[in-house]
Amino acid sequence: MRLLSLRSSAAAMLAAGALSVAGMAAAQERECPVPEMFFAFEPALPRTARALAEGREAVIVALGGASTLGRAAGAAERGWPARMAAALAARFPSARIKMVNLGVPRQTAKEAAARLERDVLPLKPVLVIWETGTMEAVRGIDIDYFQETLQAGIDDLLSAGIEVVLMNMQFSRRTHAMINFPPYLIALREVADVNDVAVFRRHGIMRHWAETGALDLGVSGKEERRKLAVKLYDCIGRAAAEFIARKPQPESRPESRP
Repeated sequence: MRLLSLRSSAAAMLAAGALSVAGMAAAQERECPVPEMFFAFEPALPRTARALAEGREAVIVALGGASTLGRAAGAAERGWPARMAAALAARFPSARIKMVNLGVPRQTAKEAAARLERDVLPLKPVLVIWETGTMEAVRGIDIDYFQETLQAGIDDLLSAGIEVVLMNMQFSRRTHAMINFPPYLIALREVADVNDVAVFRRHGIMRHWAETGALDLGVSGKEERRKLAVKLYDCIGRAAAEFIARKPQPESRPESRP
């Protein structure tokens, strides 16, 4: 009877812990919800989802700039790749997730693509999330050149059997007024569609959060901006985890969704 009582108590504690974690996750999702329209019609990631569900090793590479590195939050463990890995680990407890952050501040798509053979392919990742387009928009790089660069990089990754997600630029009202992002958002979308590659629509998601008041992206002051970055990267990381783990969607797609 004593052993049964101890087992019952332990089971109750584990159940309470699971409910607590689930409750925290639900509360966090309510803080920065992502409407289904941002995930709908994007190609699924069957190999990645299968590796996670079956508890096999899943090497995921994040390739991008300063936001990938997590610099604004003060540490890589607060960046969106680390937060995404934590969310995936909570969802798939048996999975052996290895998150590799290859973020380099102010890196162009061309510079990132040049690193694929040396830094990415030897890792044999199941998935590469390529955050790109910001420096191209800032510098006004030729759109055709940007698309050719993306195409070459995607070719290298797909030919190696690696699944790909393109992550587009961040949104803020300040940069939106100063930098001409739309042509690059459309260009990235076009390359993704031609290759049946998924796009994590970070720009649109962040704009949604700003317009609905879920996040105040206009804070000023060094510490306030750092706190915002911590929260923002956590929101992006959890949204990216949900994006990766989602079920396949119908084949039909809307015509335009940058």
